[in-house]
Amino acid sequence: MAQAMKTAEPGESLRADLRAATMTAHDLLDHAMQAAGGWQTRADYARFLGLQHAARAPIEAWLAANAPADLVPPPQTGLIARDLAALATPLPAPAPLAAMGPCEPGTALGIAWVLAGSALGNRAIARQVAKIGGGTWPTAFLDDEGAMVFWQELRTRIERPAAPGEAASATRAAEAVFAHFLAVAEAPEGLPA
Repeated sequence: MAQAMKTAEPGESLRADLRAATMTAHDLLDHAMQAAGGWQTRADYARFLGLQHAARAPIEAWLAANAPADLVPPPQTGLIARDLAALATPLPAPAPLAAMGPCEPGTALGIAWVLAGSALGNRAIARQVAKIGGGTWPTAFLDDEGAMVFWQELRTRIERPAAPGEAASATRAAEAVFAHFLAVAEAPEGLPA
């Protein structure tokens, strides 16, 4: 994903490094997800959940196979599947995941940061969905407490400066995850309409 790379000030936390490096990608993804799925209608919401499932499934599988246990966020695809079933929407196929490369120091941390950090955005989306859907749309994924607990635990780890190698591999991994989600959002063929 081509973008202007921003950097944090020297000595800032790994979280500041990751935020600065991925700010543009994060904004692009937010807009692409809203445009591709959104949640203004029940069908839009089902599409949004389908995009989330298609993108997350291979990442969750990669983490389960490669990451240390303390850097594997609680899987959310099961929650998304439950929400999709409640909306009578079939599960989409997992999106192909570009090679993530070896699990270097920081790789799993960067991936976990993206997935866990999305729980914060999910809270805001959950409030909108509750309002638009009149409280009748399923929100197991958006309301996942496990993701919030994991995020709080991860924060203690990323609120410190990181070694340069760890920061670089965390940033590469985070950028790859954002690029993966963006590719799914921009090419949602076969996902529920």
